[in-house]
Amino acid sequence: MEARQKLLRRDHQDGALMRELTTLRLMRLVDLVYQSASRAFPRVSGLSDFEWRVLALVCESPRLSINEMSAVLHRGVAQVSRTVKKLVAAGLLHRANRTGGPGVLISATRLGRIIYGPLRTLSRRRNAAVVAGLSASELKVLDHCIAIMTANARSQLGREQHSDAERRAAMAEGKADAVGS
Repeated sequence: MEARQKLLRRDHQDGALMRELTTLRLMRLVDLVYQSASRAFPRVSGLSDFEWRVLALVCESPRLSINEMSAVLHRGVAQVSRTVKKLVAAGLLHRANRTGGPGVLISATRLGRIIYGPLRTLSRRRNAAVVAGLSASELKVLDHCIAIMTANARSQLGREQHSDAERRAAMAEGKADAVGS
């Protein structure tokens, strides 16, 4: 009980930057939702935190490759591949060779979709609890704000990726110049 009270009162100990920056407050919100979900979903499904996230992704976006899943989940290809292999062995996912090219596509089995049903229901209940107290018009404004912020964040990521690529190219060119000297 005391630890829970400390968690709930943590907001009052935030520094000026945390109070100023929307991105930091959003990151805290996402972290709290994630921490709670990482307890609730495994309890309902019997799957580990990452296993249910993989199953949910495949049920919501069928026929993804391991690389695509890795990018969406922000995890390494090896971790995603191991988890998919485990879920295939459990009969929840199916691997199929990609026609006309290398790689495999992952889809949910009938059992996987059955297991996912209660997770989808739990997701909706948990979402309703997080947005409780917001009116329909406030939710509409929030959706609009999230869409704008997502576009801005994608642009920012694109600029960072471009800068990284330029830096790597310059470093490679510098190394090639050093070898040629």
